[in-house]
Amino acid sequence: MDSTVATFRASLLFMACAIIDSLFLIAIGLLVGIDLVILLPCSLVFASIWILIVYRRIDSFILKRIHAIPAKLGNYPGFQNLVEGVCISYGFRKPALFVVEDVAPNMMMVGRSPQYSNLVVTTGLLDRVQRPELEGLIAHELSRSRNRISYLEGALAILVAWPWSFIPTLVEKVSAKFIDPWSIAEIDIAAVGLTRYPPGLGKALESIHSDGREPTHNPRFCRHMWINPPSEPLVVTGFSTNDRIAALAEL
Repeated sequence: MDSTVATFRASLLFMACAIIDSLFLIAIGLLVGIDLVILLPCSLVFASIWILIVYRRIDSFILKRIHAIPAKLGNYPGFQNLVEGVCISYGFRKPALFVVEDVAPNMMMVGRSPQYSNLVVTTGLLDRVQRPELEGLIAHELSRSRNRISYLEGALAILVAWPWSFIPTLVEKVSAKFIDPWSIAEIDIAAVGLTRYPPGLGKALESIHSDGREPTHNPRFCRHMWINPPSEPLVVTGFSTNDRIAALAEL
């Protein structure tokens, strides 16, 4: 998926939510007897402010829910140096680094743009994969940010999956309209096109998928954002991890 398309779709979600919130406020205002001339502009202003706050807080909300903490300089030197090297080599903007202290191996990109990107890794992943495999995973997640897929996934998590989690069928149908089934596979191809080593990413995905463990703090609304999505995510992003491993083996 092109970054322009992903950005447009995420922005469309925010606009739709702003309109729905405005209509909700108008309905409440009419019930209590507020004049429509006053109510209409006020509802639009309040709804726009609220959506802007959600937009600015989307990253911190997700990071808090998965218990991610900033990776202090020097605490994970191998990981930190590798991320910096990948960014320099392939022209990525360096993300903020976060760590989840959990034995389950996994990784996630949270961020509305490369300028505000946050790369999250579990300690279990750092303990499990080798350097070439970790480089493939990092390249995938940075490509996810560059193509604005992480922005779209975050918008779906906060605006659709979280508030409507009690109607999973609705979440699935809405999400299917916004995320193309091939999106994640395309990101895999983009990542190995940079590293020129498909087995690195393929072996990494196979390793973390075969492990089978899932993060302890693992809310359903954002499970689709992990590089190896845990079971029963509310948002289905297309290819399964097994499908991706098989596809990478053919490259």
